[in-house]
Amino acid sequence: MTILIVSFVIFGDIKGAPFVRSKREKIAIMLELAEIKANDSIIDAGSGDGTILLEAAQRGARGIGIEINPFLVWYSRIRARYAGFAKTLSFEKKDFALSSFQNADIVFLYLWPHTVEKLKEKLFRELAPEARIISNSFPIKGWTPVKEKAGVYLYHPQKII
Repeated sequence: MTILIVSFVIFGDIKGAPFVRSKREKIAIMLELAEIKANDSIIDAGSGDGTILLEAAQRGARGIGIEINPFLVWYSRIRARYAGFAKTLSFEKKDFALSSFQNADIVFLYLWPHTVEKLKEKLFRELAPEARIISNSFPIKGWTPVKEKAGVYLYHPQKII
């Protein structure tokens, strides 16, 4: 198991972002601010080990995890299958900058600020006005959050400008 974790970290560092799991307390706040409803469509950009999507699926949501690290994609798929969510959750090895966010009700972000900076315009352009963007630990530069709680930020595209 240690070798697997070291592989996750090394690959992530090479590709530009290490895998850092969100703390349980932060996940609870992210889910609270997202106000997940049954059948919400969620995208987790930089989904890591899939934990946030697994928690959201327990609340009835569907989701896509976008992750560049193939080891984490593989691990997340196994976790989803084992938890019984293989039909409602999917995990893709992909650069989220090349992904579509158009059908997402909620987008979760736990990314470096410079990475989010590259993604901002895409989120604004592709998300519906009532969508929810939840950023863990890093506020989105130039945007005013609708709510903030313990370092977790909620944004709505229609309220950004």
